[in-house]
Amino acid sequence: MYKNVIDIRREVPSDVLKELAGVADKAFNNRAGRVKNVSNLPYRLVYEGGESQFGCLELGMLALEKQKNFLPYVSAWKWIDEEEPGENCDILEIMNVPVR
Repeated sequence: MYKNVIDIRREVPSDVLKELAGVADKAFNNRAGRVKNVSNLPYRLVYEGGESQFGCLELGMLALEKQKNFLPYVSAWKWIDEEEPGENCDILEIMNVPVR
């Protein structure tokens, strides 16, 4: 099982929170398929799937990375690979590494 776990900053107003969830839902509904948010927590978005949803999860991450109106509201973003824990990573940390 693969997971994208995105935590939204707690100070974000509820109307903005709904917009951010919509942006994320759209990102994870892409040409590779659709993965729904399975979180019950309002400030946490969790998109998960098996091997057949891997491409959708990857494309969703790439789409969200390009959203300038999304990242400033994110406090944490983790990629979790339950079968290969060594592949787990902090997406925000990776995004901050300069490309040469």
